[in-house]
Amino acid sequence: MTRSTEIGKDRPCWVLYRIDDNGNEVEMRRFAARAEAEEVMRTYEARGHKQAYLVREEHGTPAP
Repeated sequence: MTRSTEIGKDRPCWVLYRIDDNGNEVEMRRFAARAEAEEVMRTYEARGHKQAYLVREEHGTPAP
């Protein structure tokens, strides 16, 4: 029997990162859907900040 903490452990999730001027990547949020992650990324990009943003697929438990 699978424990509840293991359910979804290997499911893909989409992570939004902020990249600063020095190339450091900071995880901002996790999403279950790529489209939602990219929409939030576009919202941040539209604000005109100097940082760059990146959405990357990872395997793990997405945010609720």
